[in-house]
Amino acid sequence: MQTLAKSGLLRRARQALRALLLALPLAAAAGAQESDGIAADRLLSDREFFRLTTCGAPPGGDCAGPVLRWPKRLVTVSLLPGDVPLPEGFAENLDAAVEAAIAQINRAGAGIRLRRVEGRKADIRIIPTAAIDGDLLEDVPGISAAGVMGVGYMTYWWNGRRQITEATILISTAIIPSDMRSVVLEETFQTLGPRFDIEGEPYEGVSILSQTSNETTVIRGQDARLLRWLYPPERP
Repeated sequence: MQTLAKSGLLRRARQALRALLLALPLAAAAGAQESDGIAADRLLSDREFFRLTTCGAPPGGDCAGPVLRWPKRLVTVSLLPGDVPLPEGFAENLDAAVEAAIAQINRAGAGIRLRRVEGRKADIRIIPTAAIDGDLLEDVPGISAAGVMGVGYMTYWWNGRRQITEATILISTAIIPSDMRSVVLEETFQTLGPRFDIEGEPYEGVSILSQTSNETTVIRGQDARLLRWLYPPERP
């Protein structure tokens, strides 16, 4: 079983390094790298965009890792209570953001659907945390891999067949409320496989995977086509 963790950042406030941790079974940390996202100074072709966001290939370059997918068409999502005090309005804001993220992904026309459920047995678990941007996180099985917290922090686990088996998303209670919907959508979207961000002005406000913008709150255009490429729709 392998683990990947990725931190989401408060990008309007400042650009900061993102942490990407790759760990191997029975090893503390096989390797770690930090990245500001993969640069693109123009709108990419669909093929370039798909490769950049799923395997980390810069335009014209090679993949940095495998393309990962869920092996099933129905993936469950739960919002867990956590064990930290919540600011006023945080719970309601997070709940609405989770509902919106599920709706956006399910409307993309891909051959995968998210269903919200209760409890810790969900495939994707979303958990509030008191950790703030820049905090160091320890490896906690079933919660997160070690790394550097942003305002959101996504971890998923996959097997030797490059199949995602489970995922968690930590959302900082220090997040700016107006950023909640975009951050939750991005982290949820990335648990489905597109784990690499794209850095460059052409994608600001265009893609949920933009490294330098929290303006996107919908899945459309290349983001929707990417999801349909990863999970082709069922034919009638």
